[in-house]
Amino acid sequence: MTIAIGWGKIILLGEHAVVYGYPALAAALDRGVSIAPVPTTKGALRLDIPAWNLAVKADDDHPVARSLAAIVDALDLGRPGVSLVGDAQIPPGAGLGSSAALAVAVARALLSHAKRAAEPAAISAAASASEVLLHGRPSGVDVALAIAGGIGVFRRSAGLRSITCPQLRVLVGPSGEPRSTAAMVERVAEVTNATADDPRLAELGGLTDLGTSALLARDLAALGTAMNRAHIVLADLGVSTPQLDSLCEAARVSGAHGAKLTGAGGGGAVIAIAPRHKETAILAEWRNAGVTGFVATIGART
Repeated sequence: MTIAIGWGKIILLGEHAVVYGYPALAAALDRGVSIAPVPTTKGALRLDIPAWNLAVKADDDHPVARSLAAIVDALDLGRPGVSLVGDAQIPPGAGLGSSAALAVAVARALLSHAKRAAEPAAISAAASASEVLLHGRPSGVDVALAIAGGIGVFRRSAGLRSITCPQLRVLVGPSGEPRSTAAMVERVAEVTNATADDPRLAELGGLTDLGTSALLARDLAALGTAMNRAHIVLADLGVSTPQLDSLCEAARVSGAHGAKLTGAGGGGAVIAIAPRHKETAILAEWRNAGVTGFVATIGART
């Protein structure tokens, strides 16, 4: 049986600014969502992700069901009688690209079931249809990484430009705070008058350039400095929370080179990079704050 995969993601630098044309430095996680298509005689298109306590049919009145319908419609597959049974190694709603990972895995599984080629353009269009329903104005970076994996610089105008760099260990701390990408994108639009001329967005774009150069040079201290500044700017845009600020500060005090929120903010997750011998202390501080973090490896795929 073919297992279809969509990778989760983190944004090292550039979230929100990427919506306005600036670059984002983003990477696929070494985990995500996997889906297996299981033919069924009941004739209904179903999706079952036990790890998320999720079970829907394409005609249900549920956001994920509507997204499932949008994916299969974009692929022009009708309503195949198949159960899409999956597993998830990332939490939903945590700013780790879970919805895009799910959409990409679903699209790949449906194409496999239909014995059609898994063309990246078709997968991207189908997953993007789902993301628009869920998030309103997605940048496209989540879908690009869910498909391609690896690490790269993303621009809305040019897509994902993959880069090659040594593997990097990143600490990820899902806060458990509920959040809405669409609400956070709208908040930034309000405070910036939805214009790319806002100096905070321009600074976030510049920090992406600095951080990318630092990553390629393996200057983790400089990358961490860019991450720390980006978190301050994002907080000024109104997308951080007291908990996210506290988790970032705990990581820095415990020896991280840098820490910031990742993704839309308003909840979700924080990330940190640190010397390896400091990782245990950072994870312990996060556990003391009620957050179970993990270490992911990025940069392994291109």
